Amino acid sequence: MLELIDISWIGERWSLASLPNGEPVSLFIWRDRDIDTSARCGDVLPAIVKSIDRAGGMGFVDLSAGEQAFFNISKSRTPPVDGAHINVSVRAEAYRDKLANVSPASGPPITQSENDARDAWLERLPGYSDLTDEFSFGQKAEMCRAAFDAALASTVTIDNGGKLHFDYTRALTAIDVDSSGRVQRSGVPGLNTDALATAARQINLRGLAGLFVVDLEGAPKGEKAKGLAAQFETKLKALTGRTVRVLPPSAFGLIEATVARREKPLFEFATETCSAERLTLEAFLSAMREALTLAESDRSAFFTLKTSVALTEYMKQTAFDWQGELKARTGGRIKWGPLNKTGLDYQIELI
Repeated sequence: MLELIDISWIGERWSLASLPNGEPVSLFIWRDRDIDTSARCGDVLPAIVKSIDRAGGMGFVDLSAGEQAFFNISKSRTPPVDGAHINVSVRAEAYRDKLANVSPASGPPITQSENDARDAWLERLPGYSDLTDEFSFGQKAEMCRAAFDAALASTVTIDNGGKLHFDYTRALTAIDVDSSGRVQRSGVPGLNTDALATAARQINLRGLAGLFVVDLEGAPKGEKAKGLAAQFETKLKALTGRTVRVLPPSAFGLIEATVARREKPLFEFATETCSAERLTLEAFLSAMREALTLAESDRSAFFTLKTSVALTEYMKQTAFDWQGELKARTGGRIKWGPLNKTGLDYQIELI
């Protein structure tokens, strides 16, 4: 049974599902659409067909949100012509250099609500107990931040010892199994078995997709190799709920897997790892989280939120009423002003 907590920030909502030992399993993040206008999985959006690549079996469209997307052309149907106005259902969200994946839809446009998106996330959990009311705002904030940091770490500990090292490339995610720190004991599963179980949980937590190559310890062969592949595939399918394919380890001990794309990976929600076009947006939300957490930690204190020129301009232009939300949540105890230091997006000071 997983343990669930839910926290509302300024303009966003996070829900965390963890094992009873505190290990995070999945993190749901929803942003107000006035802040993040990107297409979400489950949306049905108006689009204009830009081009049809019959040879490649793909069509390309411009979405109403301003993003580009592609869809696979069905061999049994005549594709729409260039310039046609159609509605499309979002199957996978865009991030970095990856276009959104859509499919032509016959129904009217629909934008998925926050509650519907969260309910869909909850349905993918194997079972949970909601502990939201048992923790203070500060405790929930700390738990969610710790889970988020764990999802961004390049190295994690394997069950029963050892480490996994994650490296992201344009083409794939490489995962290296490292035996450092592991002491083999009687009755404890082998390193590769534990490593693949840990890798599956981390792939799910991080929201990763695409091609994965896991460099196993040694080069398993025969039935043992097939068993590891089957184990990895079963765990990935159960955790992610997506289309998964896993190949048996190669002669060099490399196991390949693919996981279908859906939502943006968690590294797109952090200023340190997000794509360049999301940097200001993520800096803004980071500032809101920190300001709210500080105000909640001391309800009699007053603070000044100082922002860089670029962030200030963004905050002036956004359609989201962050000043109204921040005032309502903190009683007007956070003032806003310019930041004169270079190299920082924002700074919060106690008055």
